[in-house]
Amino acid sequence: MLLALVGLNEIAKEERIAKFWAESLTGGSQRRVFFATESQNESPLVAGIAQALTPSFFEPAASVLVRHCEFMLADVQRSLVNFLSNFQGNLALDFSELDKRSVLWKFLEKQGNAELFEPPKYIDKWIIDHVQKYFKRKINPAAAQCIADAIGKDTKRIHNEIKKILLFDNSIQEIGVQHCLLFIKPNRVLPLYELQEPFGFRNIKAFVPKFRGVTLRQDNWEKAFMGVIDTLRSHCLTLLHIQTMRKKRIPDSEIAAKVLPPNRVFSYQKNRLPEQSTYWNAEGLRRAILRLDEISYGKKVGFRYDLASFELAICGLIL
Repeated sequence: MLLALVGLNEIAKEERIAKFWAESLTGGSQRRVFFATESQNESPLVAGIAQALTPSFFEPAASVLVRHCEFMLADVQRSLVNFLSNFQGNLALDFSELDKRSVLWKFLEKQGNAELFEPPKYIDKWIIDHVQKYFKRKINPAAAQCIADAIGKDTKRIHNEIKKILLFDNSIQEIGVQHCLLFIKPNRVLPLYELQEPFGFRNIKAFVPKFRGVTLRQDNWEKAFMGVIDTLRSHCLTLLHIQTMRKKRIPDSEIAAKVLPPNRVFSYQKNRLPEQSTYWNAEGLRRAILRLDEISYGKKVGFRYDLASFELAICGLIL
């Protein structure tokens, strides 16, 4: 059995690895774990794997797991592919990511042995389900969103942070925001594009936490100042163009190609941009663009904004 586990959803991968051990550890075989980071020379790693998978007079063939395979150099990958072409046994390869142009990926894809473990699309919903499934507890939706904003899509760290909360107080039946703020330190700097969706839907409750996630997690919040302005101004222009072209009954496929870069056309429907454009009228978008230009100009000529006044100015565009 040859298995390649590719992706950043560590919790799902650990479940699959546990299943791999359960299926492969039969007849007295032992488990062996190698780390691709331990050697950048192909001989020790590939030779060690081959030796572990080969039965001897003294012991049966082991079931082998290789961790951090994304660090394998090209020569190591080629050597491993040569070995895998004729190997027998149980081998699992763990990758955080794998270059689809590489020799190893092409071999694994051809064999049909690659399983993808992408992070959950809606991480807050995943957290709610995960707490129910693994810890038999509940978590407030606001607390789940708080964890998602603080950590991102690192499922393994999310699991460990929730476990830490429950170890502190095992009597907790529903995890709330207060528990998250007490135990979880935000370490994710939110990308600026995450401001666009709540801004486009004029959802002030969703926008403010995102906005503070961008500004408060910077060493100097002013570093994010112009980035916020440029991101929101660009989004306003995009929504205004969408409104104009939809009034002319231009097909959405053509609108997406005109208003978005070629590599982002898929986000037109995914991010519900047509729907976002209906939450504004054309005059409101023009006023927002002019106000953003005023804030930008004021900054450039020396007007000093503090964080509170900047937040008020930006949130005022939505209200």
